Amino acid sequence: MSDREQKAYTTFEAAKICHVTHHSIKNWIKQGLIKASRTPGGHYRILEEDLDSFREQYDMFPRDKGSSKKRVMIVDDDPDALSLMEKILTDEGFELIKVSNATEVGLKAAQLSPDLILLDFLMPEINGFEVCKALRDNELTRSTPIMAVTCLTKEQDIERIFECGADEYLAKPFKVDQLLEKVRELIGSGRVAE
Repeated sequence: MSDREQKAYTTFEAAKICHVTHHSIKNWIKQGLIKASRTPGGHYRILEEDLDSFREQYDMFPRDKGSSKKRVMIVDDDPDALSLMEKILTDEGFELIKVSNATEVGLKAAQLSPDLILLDFLMPEINGFEVCKALRDNELTRSTPIMAVTCLTKEQDIERIFECGADEYLAKPFKVDQLLEKVRELIGSGRVAE
């Protein structure tokens, strides 16, 4: 290490870099996930290399803009559905983020900014309607296209799915080409921020 002063970030600066709230940064420091020191005034300071190694460990570096791989986040607790979608989408060259619990959805969606979220609305641990609303309420995920991939087929359920912010709907069981067509359409168009 050279003698020059290493940059130290405040929790606010670190939060901006990681695209999370500064409360998240403080919690991570308290949990021992990020190394930080205290100023005489009691504020946290995080050295650049410590923040970098944390981001490295949790895959928080912004993705290379040159990368042509589009990211699809799949939120589903059904292993069969997951492996089917995973196979279809990786064969097509998409990068996948798989999530099966509600707390991870918001966190990972905000950090990893997927190009599309495939969301099952019927899961024991997760209320898809609430998750969808929460994603729409968060400014970091507000414009991410969301497709409901679900067994719900009643008209009023489908209406509710669109009311809470989904952009597209696909009933399970689905055909491979149906899934791909809708995924390509949504990723191609992106969501128009309201």
